[in-house]
Amino acid sequence: MSEHKNRIASELLRASLSQFEADRQKAIATLDLYLYGAVGVGGHTEITEEVGAATKRLAEAEGAIACLQRNFFSPQESTTEEEVDNE
Repeated sequence: MSEHKNRIASELLRASLSQFEADRQKAIATLDLYLYGAVGVGGHTEITEEVGAATKRLAEAEGAIACLQRNFFSPQESTTEEEVDNE
């Protein structure tokens, strides 16, 4: 029974990590669009607020990822940004 509970806990942690990684990627894509894509800026009159909101979402996602990795994953289990960027 303990092995079953550990598997469920592992799956829940991985799902949470995946969600935060997706949130991080969405925030980066939004910032990239606002900062480097003229099309993204045209429809937003409050661009500084939009950039600020996306930055906060990015920081929150990165903080959550770091928290999960620090507290629940061994270094071998977690994928760092450098590993993802190098693939």
